[in-house]
Amino acid sequence: MALLLPALSAAQGTPGGWWGVGWTKSPSVVVVAQENDPRLPAVREAVEFWNHTFAELGTPFRIGAVTQSAGSVAGSDLKAMSDKVLSRSGPPELTAGLRAMPGDLIVVLSDADFVSFASRWLDEGRALLAIRTARTPPLSLPNVTRNVIAHELGHALGLGHNTDPAMLMCGRPSPCRPDAFVSRTERFFPLTDAEKAELLRMYPPSRQAGSGIQDLGSRKA
Repeated sequence: MALLLPALSAAQGTPGGWWGVGWTKSPSVVVVAQENDPRLPAVREAVEFWNHTFAELGTPFRIGAVTQSAGSVAGSDLKAMSDKVLSRSGPPELTAGLRAMPGDLIVVLSDADFVSFASRWLDEGRALLAIRTARTPPLSLPNVTRNVIAHELGHALGLGHNTDPAMLMCGRPSPCRPDAFVSRTERFFPLTDAEKAELLRMYPPSRQAGSGIQDLGSRKA
């Protein structure tokens, strides 16, 4: 059985401090990438994976519409943010450039070399997923990119890490790394029963769909 690592209190203000805290609205998604970035379909597939998961769990919560922006974020800024998250030395700063971008959940598809990460600012109602280059391993390996994106989306939705390399949310301090997602068959790795229960706690079926729940789609921003 996979061990679900405990979430940190949101009050701690540390990377991962939002784990265990659900969204109170359907977050819109803006993908910052070049128009022909080959990872764009993987983002949409990952959003569909999570929305399908919520539907199977019987909760009305959904990730909102996916749009694309042709902007960019400096690789050096993303690496510095990644290092901050990995060191657990405090939350990375939501830069003015990111704050000015539209959308609640920003997905940056970068060509820079850093450890992909997610960060969320509860007081801002914003989240960031930064995905490293897929031109080199591990993201250039088959089936890895879609699962890395889905994994980081899981963090943005409030899930922490577990210790089972056969599961989507396995990660530090467990030795799981992205190359564990390699598969000749295109597939998403599954969630544990404990993670499904945690999703139901954060996004209960009794919650009204409310305003902002949208059908998944994509368009240019």
